[in-house]
Amino acid sequence: MKKTTWFLRLLFILVFMALSYYIVFIETEKYESVSVTALKDLSKKQEVNLGSILTGGGDAIATDSNVLELYIRSYEMYDYLEEKYHFNAYYASDTMDFYQRLYKESYLPAFRENKETLLAAYNKDLFVSYDTLSQTLTLKFAHADRNTSQNILKDIIAHSDVTINAFSKDNAKISLDFIQKQVKNNRAHFIESIKNLIRYQNKHHTLDPHLDAARKNTILAELEADLVKKEVEYTSKLKSNWNPNGSEMKMLKATIMDTKKTIEKMKQELSGNSKNDSELNVNIFDFEVLKNEMEFAKEVYKETLINREQVKIEVNQNAKHLVVITKPTQAESYTYPDKVWDLFTTALTLFFLYSILMTIIIIIRDHKD
Repeated sequence: MKKTTWFLRLLFILVFMALSYYIVFIETEKYESVSVTALKDLSKKQEVNLGSILTGGGDAIATDSNVLELYIRSYEMYDYLEEKYHFNAYYASDTMDFYQRLYKESYLPAFRENKETLLAAYNKDLFVSYDTLSQTLTLKFAHADRNTSQNILKDIIAHSDVTINAFSKDNAKISLDFIQKQVKNNRAHFIESIKNLIRYQNKHHTLDPHLDAARKNTILAELEADLVKKEVEYTSKLKSNWNPNGSEMKMLKATIMDTKKTIEKMKQELSGNSKNDSELNVNIFDFEVLKNEMEFAKEVYKETLINREQVKIEVNQNAKHLVVITKPTQAESYTYPDKVWDLFTTALTLFFLYSILMTIIIIIRDHKD
């Protein structure tokens, strides 16, 4: 029992010393660069101040920030950075310690150098976090060289700014294609509504039935006034002993009767009681329907043109911008590993394992006894 106990103690001490040696002397030290950014939509009218940078945009900004995080962690971003910083060679080089290094030939898939493990190693060194309260995106990158970590983070921010605008422009181009079709259709409908109105005007020989009605009302009022004058004249002459059978009196009476007939006919036309199929009130109704259809088609076409111009602006402008609130820092000392904490957790873990094994051994011994 004593030999087993001493053997376990020696084994755990040796394991602790080996792990401690790895942590203190072998594990790759990495320097972390940190930057805080915020995605701002310049297409929205906002005050240009710190408050608008941190609070403007709502759910749309959160969505764009999450999409941007996915892109930063993607193969496409990795390939972009690989061209300049040679990540493939870096993660398989002696700069990385034997445990973190990737190997061209390895029986363990996690240590074999391929596209998946290289991206995993890159994402392990990368930290991206979106804060919903302040609507800021915190970016961190750790590298064995402090200058390189800072430069990599600068390039991530710069390329992300270009990419998020490319996403926005692509969406705007899709919208523009759709609106172009709407403009074409709405223009055709507007032109057809104008033709319908012109055909109606030509058929009924009128520019506007409202004007015809106003003109007829004016004429009717003049006729009624003239009728009153002629009736007064006729009555006055009768009282003055004019011969009602005289030629002048007969002509005056005939004029009065013709005026009354004309007035009655015009009243029937205005009231819609005429037997003519082109009654003025019916004309006004039909004209108003066609005119309103034309006005509506005009407004729809106008609104579509305005939307098209707005989308054209979105296609041509950089509507979104990744605002750098704090520039990428340069670490003065390594950030990873936290050697004191790692030594403590290693010792604590080994101690618990040793205690568990010793407890099992004691239970087995007591059971045999």
